[in-house]
Amino acid sequence: MQEFYLKSASSATTKFPKKLLLWNYWDHEHIVGTHFAHYKKVNIIYEDSKVCFSERWAKLPYLPFYLKTTDFAVLTNDSQMDVHHYAFLNLLYCKQTFKFEDLENDGCKVTRYDYLQVPRFFSFLQKYFDKIMKKWFIKVWEEDMPMRERRLKVWKLGFVDFKGIDFINKHNLKRKKLPTRKYNLTLPIPKITHEKNNRREKVFLRKVSKSKNLGYGLPDL
Repeated sequence: MQEFYLKSASSATTKFPKKLLLWNYWDHEHIVGTHFAHYKKVNIIYEDSKVCFSERWAKLPYLPFYLKTTDFAVLTNDSQMDVHHYAFLNLLYCKQTFKFEDLENDGCKVTRYDYLQVPRFFSFLQKYFDKIMKKWFIKVWEEDMPMRERRLKVWKLGFVDFKGIDFINKHNLKRKKLPTRKYNLTLPIPKITHEKNNRREKVFLRKVSKSKNLGYGLPDL
């Protein structure tokens, strides 16, 4: 059977640097927190600095049920990420390609291309697929904005993962203006909120089902 794909493309520009956007996409812990309305479980089977193999339980727009997918993400280069999704015993296959384009003033444009493999007689679903994926992109993008804002803000204050900010940790230190530093990213991102077990896998479960932007309503720093 000749391969046939439903296709969609979505894009948005942002003031955040490219590596911060990549951090966002590779931070699997936030999926069941920030995106609690769409995900209830994530299981990271294996990951390193270039790939991530995982299982996710997600609910897409307009669908009344959760769909379990097996996902294989690859950081193809420093400006592209490819994600392969499989569901229903691998009968359903979807590929997503994310392209990150540097903009002026350390901004970034993100474009996501979606390809869903289907028999050709399902081509009439093209406009519905495009509508679903564009809505999905916007919803996820908007939900991630407070986290991105917070991340960049504390980074400029000298924040370091698992160490915090010096002048907040040690009250005898005075806040001082730090030199501008480029946002840095090292993959894989360390994790601490996974369910404890004897396996090497890391399982993240949804803890809230109604709260929004948990942890982002903190006082200004």
